[in-house]
Amino acid sequence: MEAKVSARRDQILDAARDLVLREGYAQASMHAIARAAGLTRPALYAEFGDREGLFTALLDREEERVLTMAAAALPEIQPGADPAEIAAKAADLFLDMVLAAPDTWRFVLMRDEALPPSAHERVARGRMALRERSEAMIRIIAAMTDRELDAELVSYTTISTSETAARLLLAEGGTQRRDAIASTLRWVARRAVAMTGDGEASDGAGQ
Repeated sequence: MEAKVSARRDQILDAARDLVLREGYAQASMHAIARAAGLTRPALYAEFGDREGLFTALLDREEERVLTMAAAALPEIQPGADPAEIAAKAADLFLDMVLAAPDTWRFVLMRDEALPPSAHERVARGRMALRERSEAMIRIIAAMTDRELDAELVSYTTISTSETAARLLLAEGGTQRRDAIASTLRWVARRAVAMTGDGEASDGAGQ
């Protein structure tokens, strides 16, 4: 029974996410979501209470998926490894994550103006949680590789650049530019580490 309820919940949330991506939040009414999910409006209200509850659940689910993917995709860290190369490897893994779940990433990377005001604070909290996890990972890398890094600055720089890279990758024709996007993101990752610590980074993109 629990599996059936969970499957129906995901069915509704998938329909809501896809509708928002196609037509925007304003067009994603409970009626439109129910129709897209092949269910009735009472079924949606019974599951989520109201439209705000549905979209809160959707934000929670997509954020958790992103955080889970990010944790699973961390490169293996060997003691004494070059943190710049770890950052470059993480850049490649990040792009692989984006391509593995494109609709999830399209949703979480939506511009704030595309979301309802009630969601802005929720999205801001999610991004803060991602930055905090990123900073913690960078501190671990710094400790394991015996380097001094400005974790906050490296995290902010790499996350901002990664979001832009993901949007380019998800845009029409983006997959054909994956190698160029990956090359640039690796270069930025190396430079972010080198400029805030004592590491060395190649000045040439494409390495």
